[in-house]
Amino acid sequence: MCGRYTWKATHGQKFKRLVKEPEEPPPPCFNRAPGQAHPTISSSSGSVQWQNRNWGNPKSESTSQVFFPINARSETVHEKPIFKDSFFQHRCLIPADGWFEWQVIEGQKYPHHIFSELDETFAFAGIGKTIHQQGSTRNVFSILTRSAPSNLLHIHHRAPLALTETQWEQWLDDKQGENSLLKIMQSTQPAWTVYQVSSRVNSTRNNDPDVLIAEKGKQSLLF
Repeated sequence: MCGRYTWKATHGQKFKRLVKEPEEPPPPCFNRAPGQAHPTISSSSGSVQWQNRNWGNPKSESTSQVFFPINARSETVHEKPIFKDSFFQHRCLIPADGWFEWQVIEGQKYPHHIFSELDETFAFAGIGKTIHQQGSTRNVFSILTRSAPSNLLHIHHRAPLALTETQWEQWLDDKQGENSLLKIMQSTQPAWTVYQVSSRVNSTRNNDPDVLIAEKGKQSLLF
């Protein structure tokens, strides 16, 4: 799964072939969390644009009918009723340059930072939804996931679905058919690098470069 991620170079230059850089770039963020608003890229009537969306919509007794999870499985997203319309009509890109995953060792959770071997910006494949609730409107997104590659399986069996630059325009194109979209989701992923970090990342209040410092404590185990 994906429960925290990073996007530090928020000026948007990496995406300038697809969309104009935002007039007011958001500040760098080293610990992006569910429930917060984050920059996304989407297409409406052929116009590609930046849009801040909330990451997921939590479930509660009063909002169960508008629950939208933070993650969606890429293998079934085109079939599940909760995701199907968003997948075919409201796909989006979530700019990122890494994410965090927690490995469980002897009952303890150890956070790890995962990023491209080339240390490059990419985009998570996302789907969006507009939620009307209690007289207000909220735009939300979910990050698609897939099976983790072999070098990450000792940490978690799932990983976010990352798209590279050659796939961005196609992912946002509302004329793409189901087979084409499924092919994109099955494409080769970037090569990932991973290392253990401090438990400071556990708290969303810690949003600074220090959360990315390698931890010299207990080492992760590769089974």
